[in-house]
Amino acid sequence: MKAAIIGYGKSGAAAEKLLRLKCFESIDIFDDKNEKYADIAEYKNEYDLICVSPGIDLNKYTNICGNITSEIELAYEEMNKNAKIIAITGTNGKSTTTHITAQIINNAGLKAAACGNIGYPYGMAVLEKDADVYVIELSSFQIELLKKFNAVSGCIINVTQDHLDRYKTMDKYYKAKLMLLDFIDKDGLFVTNTDKIIKAEVQKHNIKTTYIDDDLINYPKYNGKILDFGKFEIDTSKFKLFGKHNLINLSYALTMADKVCDFKGDVSDLLENLTSMPHRTELIAETGGVKWINDSKATNVDSVYTALQSIEKPSILLIGGRDKKSDYKPLVDLINKNISKVCYFGEAADLIKNQISSFLKDVEEECFDSLKNCIKTLAENTKSGTTVLLSPACTSFDEFKSYEDRGVKFKEYVLEYTK
Repeated sequence: MKAAIIGYGKSGAAAEKLLRLKCFESIDIFDDKNEKYADIAEYKNEYDLICVSPGIDLNKYTNICGNITSEIELAYEEMNKNAKIIAITGTNGKSTTTHITAQIINNAGLKAAACGNIGYPYGMAVLEKDADVYVIELSSFQIELLKKFNAVSGCIINVTQDHLDRYKTMDKYYKAKLMLLDFIDKDGLFVTNTDKIIKAEVQKHNIKTTYIDDDLINYPKYNGKILDFGKFEIDTSKFKLFGKHNLINLSYALTMADKVCDFKGDVSDLLENLTSMPHRTELIAETGGVKWINDSKATNVDSVYTALQSIEKPSILLIGGRDKKSDYKPLVDLINKNISKVCYFGEAADLIKNQISSFLKDVEEECFDSLKNCIKTLAENTKSGTTVLLSPACTSFDEFKSYEDRGVKFKEYVLEYTK
């Protein structure tokens, strides 16, 4: 048998291993780095199976037909069917929620693997881990490719403006996220917020649903210390991740983990060793009285909005990268309130500045051609007591391989120039 893989990132590499496990004798890679296979349309009739990586926009491959699959589908076929799946999506918070859900389940005594769009492919987790529960972060792109898949619990944390470079409209973006509802087990649990569009779609499905409100008034009930879920509760003083947004992420994590762990009473001990996600409002250094915070994973405006709520003046915002046709004006009020200086960097520097500059009040501005030059300048001139926040609101692909690569390089630049 012969297979093709379109796109060869981490997901594509996992797909290749899964295909070899299925005894495909020949596997061709179609990738922008491989000139020979620049256009699969010329070769499509040669393959028994075509595996598409989530970063590939199928609208650009309109001639492809036949047996199309994905790394998620291939992994699901190989997974031990006694294992359970928790599927997590949303515009913001999905990686953190995936990360802490798996930790909570492990703390409760089951073996959980955090995988998927979080950076560790589900396929690799199936091949390398003997897990009781696979906690899978799914992007909208990955959900669109699902065919056979079943989750005991799943969630859409939120849907806000993102990926309009691919979807063009919010209606199409919502539709992609809401496809997850088709893959929740009939006896499973769906968790979401009080978004009216999501609620309307949920009503078309016969799925038990729990709604978590953003103010944590109705479910769970929060009194400033205790999160009360009814059948169980936790003391948040043992929770080390800061910000109300992380209490919401924790609420999703505990609600979905309860589906496989069945919590009762006080379960606060599950929180004591929880860690945050790398590249998500991560304090990486404090030198000369200056705090450097890595929020490289903030690749959209809503993520940056959340980060800006957690700091105060004097602070410097580093924003830029490759634009996703975003509207940056919603950040203006929080920048005026909490930011002393905005540093625009990378490919989108001028575009972002042109959108928001005229609305800023008493906020210094400076443009840089690269993140490296930005850090070099700030390291030489930033006063003690200042917080420097990298929260880009853009993809990293103008300068870097990924948001992880951007975060790692940010750390390296800070350590190099603040010696």
